[in-house]
Amino acid sequence: MTIEDYIVFRVNALLHAHDAKIVMRLEGGMSNYTYVVECQGKKYTYRVPGKFAEKFVDREEEWANIQEVNRLGLNNITEYVEIRSGEKLAEYVEGTIMSTTDVVSYNEMSVKALKKIHNSDMKFRDYNAFGRLDDDQRYCLETGYVFPQEYLDLRKKLDAIRATQVNVPKVPCHCDYQPTNLVISGDKLYVLDWEFAGMNDPFYDIACYGNVGFDKALALLEAYVGHKPTKEELQRLYFHRAFQCLQWFNVAIFKDRVGLSKDLNMDFNAVAFMFLGMAKDLLENYDNL
Repeated sequence: MTIEDYIVFRVNALLHAHDAKIVMRLEGGMSNYTYVVECQGKKYTYRVPGKFAEKFVDREEEWANIQEVNRLGLNNITEYVEIRSGEKLAEYVEGTIMSTTDVVSYNEMSVKALKKIHNSDMKFRDYNAFGRLDDDQRYCLETGYVFPQEYLDLRKKLDAIRATQVNVPKVPCHCDYQPTNLVISGDKLYVLDWEFAGMNDPFYDIACYGNVGFDKALALLEAYVGHKPTKEELQRLYFHRAFQCLQWFNVAIFKDRVGLSKDLNMDFNAVAFMFLGMAKDLLENYDNL
């Protein structure tokens, strides 16, 4: 059975229907299989996590996050989550994925959504960024990977900067607020995929915009704070983006080590060292802000 046949079978079973059909596969993410499926005249998305996804996502936490977010009206409606496998059925949002636009034209809309999230009374677990990074490194070490000295030096520098950030208040954050997770539908912005949500520095969400170019994160920061960013504000942004790049380095190295470069026809080792180079540039610039 192909992945497409399996998804059609699952959607029919969950919706007690017989007419489910694949519309398209959604791009984004490193290894998940997410498809748009039409059933009974309505469109849905169905997600099947890729191999080893359970190492990076706690599905019980994802389900709890969805319950919290529902009252803000920013996300799509989730019909079903299977905690064991991580499979998810949700209503499809018709609209434009932010990453297919110039991004900055929608900064006002994005800031409005961010402040609704950050000023809310949602209760999430602590994001525990460095605990996650330690776990990611452990997964790589368990495959026999030996970290290059350049990575170890950057991690040491990041740890030193972290000590200066301990007093930053933590608020509810999406923690994966990249434009591929944002959908513009008319005058509304939908914020999707809340599996990584947690209590965090709000600038972490802004730094996620760096996945489509750090210039986009810088522009969003200025729109968010409403003035030319101060040195301290810029340092917080550079710090979080450098952290994210080291985290992506680990995730990509792990995927390469477990064979996903071959399975998915994507050179995850090259992806990893691209992120390592970004982290190096960001931390070098941090010193000169």
